[in-house]
Amino acid sequence: HAPARPTRTKMEPLRHHVNAARDRQNQSRRHRGALYGGDALAGRKIFFERQDVACVRCHKINGEGGDVGPELTGIGKRQTREYLLESILFPNAQIAAGYENVVVTLKSGVSYAGQLKAETATELTINAGEDGLVKVKKADVKTRERGMSSMLEELGNILGKRDLRDVVEFLMSAK
Repeated sequence: HAPARPTRTKMEPLRHHVNAARDRQNQSRRHRGALYGGDALAGRKIFFERQDVACVRCHKINGEGGDVGPELTGIGKRQTREYLLESILFPNAQIAAGYENVVVTLKSGVSYAGQLKAETATELTINAGEDGLVKVKKADVKTRERGMSSMLEELGNILGKRDLRDVVEFLMSAK
């Protein structure tokens, strides 16, 4: 009697993960030309003024902008061009600490969704929108799921290669 082969259903999460990684690699290759040669002033204009991408609504540079996403002042000193481009193209691949979205359901049946602001060995602190800052004991958690980034996944389609190049250059130069 031969061992049972994994069923199609059991393989789906792995297959999805592998396909998503392959798609990211292919899209990254297509956008490699956006790493160098941009115009920082044009990138600044895109960051602060383009309503269709709305970078400034969520991200702050030099005190100007929103607080939903990470502060980007000096990001060019802390990260590589490749990291910045990938973060724009695939915002859910790596989410900065303090900006991860979570959905937790407690053993009592109560659920909270929001940004994970802090985590210790025993407690989660979640900015849960209308509920405000909520502290949850990990021992009371029944399920915990990672939420998606609020950043648009389609930015690689909205911004052309030149725009991406300009935004990367602006972020690299933002002091």
